[in-house]
Amino acid sequence: MEKSLIKTLLRIVQSDENRFAPSLGLTQFANNHQIGRQQGKSYLFNATDKQIIKDLLKIEAGIDANSTRPDAWDGLSRTESLALASNEKLSRSNVRLNRVAVKALAGRALCLGDEAMKLPDGSHLELDWQQVSLLNRHDGVVLVENWEAFENIHNLQFEPNIACSNPLVIFRGMPQVYRQDYSIELLETLKLPVYAFVDFDPAGLMIALSTPHFMSLIAPPNDMLDAAFKACTNVVRFQSQLPETQAVLEQCTHSEISHYWQLFKNAGVALPQEYFLSGISLVTTNELIQY
Repeated sequence: MEKSLIKTLLRIVQSDENRFAPSLGLTQFANNHQIGRQQGKSYLFNATDKQIIKDLLKIEAGIDANSTRPDAWDGLSRTESLALASNEKLSRSNVRLNRVAVKALAGRALCLGDEAMKLPDGSHLELDWQQVSLLNRHDGVVLVENWEAFENIHNLQFEPNIACSNPLVIFRGMPQVYRQDYSIELLETLKLPVYAFVDFDPAGLMIALSTPHFMSLIAPPNDMLDAAFKACTNVVRFQSQLPETQAVLEQCTHSEISHYWQLFKNAGVALPQEYFLSGISLVTTNELIQY
């Protein structure tokens, strides 16, 4: 049973009313089990119908309708939900609560606690950010803006310009998967120098500028960056970012951000970080340049 239907059925059997507004799920349930009767735009359920519903809830979902509230699963984890029903998916809780995605750069070990793990290319670990902060043995951080770049960081076409031997690579996050505030809390707690691998556009500079303990950008040599800018034609995206970024970047006192802002401004295009990953196909790269 779907959670929405279970909650509707619990409201029905725990109510003194007999008339209820129909929904698609309730209509299908009533028709399948030949329970209740439709009258106008409502469904009628008498005492006998309600007892049958209670029995079905117990048999099909493991739910005691006499003691379970319709909102009983709100905020529970999947494991906690099993105490109320046989279906752990009834929980509303985000299963990635407090989780971040981490890895190491190509050829280097992910060092957490006593473990030094060599993960396969393209893989990562997902952990509670507080656990990462306690176990971390890396001497810096590489924060990656986009998922595709994080996933394919082993295909980076240039050696990262970082002043640490083995940085922890962290995905910055995106809505509904890995929340950005978790990665930011992790950075605040680690207090390590952060090297930001972001898109080469005004918005990317703003992300770097707002990152806790930001040290510098991960960027290719100037000749490689210049060639990429010349191949990129996405002027529209660059210009669309200016209203919210230009004033701040013009007044920025961070020497590296100021330096790259002048380069980006002269290029006048928005270049995605994925351009510098050799694992990206030509078709995908062209799409990214136009993104």
